[in-house]
Amino acid sequence: MKAFRYSALDPTGKTVNGSAYAHTSADLRDQLLETRMHPLRIRPALFQGRRTLSLSDGEAARLGKDLAQLLTSGLSISQALGLLQARESPRLASIARELRSRLAAGEPLSSALGGVQGQPARFLQALARAGEASGRQAEVLAAGAVSLAAADTLKKRLITLSVYPAFVILIAFGSIAVYAYAVLPALEPAFAGLGDDIPRQTRLVLQFGSVARTIIPVLALLAAGVSLTLAVSAPARTLARDQIAGLLLRGRRSPFQDFIFSSLASRLAVMLKAGVPLAAAWRLAREPVTIAGLARALAAQDSRLMEGAKLSDAIAAIPQSPPDLIHYVALGEQSGQTPQALSDGSMAMASRAQETLERLLSILTPLVIVAVGALVGLITLMVFQGLLAVGDAVSA
Repeated sequence: MKAFRYSALDPTGKTVNGSAYAHTSADLRDQLLETRMHPLRIRPALFQGRRTLSLSDGEAARLGKDLAQLLTSGLSISQALGLLQARESPRLASIARELRSRLAAGEPLSSALGGVQGQPARFLQALARAGEASGRQAEVLAAGAVSLAAADTLKKRLITLSVYPAFVILIAFGSIAVYAYAVLPALEPAFAGLGDDIPRQTRLVLQFGSVARTIIPVLALLAAGVSLTLAVSAPARTLARDQIAGLLLRGRRSPFQDFIFSSLASRLAVMLKAGVPLAAAWRLAREPVTIAGLARALAAQDSRLMEGAKLSDAIAAIPQSPPDLIHYVALGEQSGQTPQALSDGSMAMASRAQETLERLLSILTPLVIVAVGALVGLITLMVFQGLLAVGDAVSA
């Protein structure tokens, strides 16, 4: 399937722009018409990967929830997917159509979902396997949809919290660039004839501007090269993601660590509540984790759990595991309520991840603002000292 961009009129007459997957543009046109949208323009997406089907957390949660509702009403999976083709957005409708065609070819839902990329799709695939093994497909999908929706909400909240500090830092670099390219070059001719009479601080500022004008283009080219490499190379994206994730996982109170293990605990709780055996549930719950080092550490516990080891011992053997999760699981094992303990631990870690990030950003943002203000003020002061020196030289 190929990725397409489209513009269409919805039933209310509003113009909608989006992306969707189809074998041809004519197939996408038919998909849009089935969803009561009138296509205005369809064109291939700029970048085409070999496997373009993918789901975000929110889309996976919606797909799982809708499938669970339709299956509960007595429909088969194929019939449910057929209804979703007409009810969902073109993007989800194209995925539902692809899943339905694979089901028609004899594949189970868990196998059909293997054609969809992304961590949320892998979780849905694990849920489908659990549902097929337990005979409780609708129940498992519904519980998994709740977990995916919670992860999507937390992820969006963390991104929203990061937008303002990122904007402030961008403004800081922009201010430095303006001084380096516009302000300082305009003032340099005024200082040209003073020689050693220019204050040392002013000379340092002028040298800083010269160095900045040399470095900024190099950094811009380097950033453009890295961005292009990441855009076209999947191995490069994987390597960069693993390196960044490894840095973010360090520390006992890392919000990223809490976020990852919160999602893991939530998935494991869903599997155990569905009646999946612990070893199999662990394997299914850890599959969506793709961070290389952490994924290896999680996979190393498969054999221990198959041999009958306690879940709390297996989690404690993973270096990055939050101590609170180990505590929750140990209490759950003692009380015979491990799935509920995992759910409680997941919610606690998700709340702590958000709280920790809010606290860090509430400190970081004012510090960046003060640093930028101090830097701009210091540069301005040094420039005015030089101008005063020019005035003294002229009056003399």
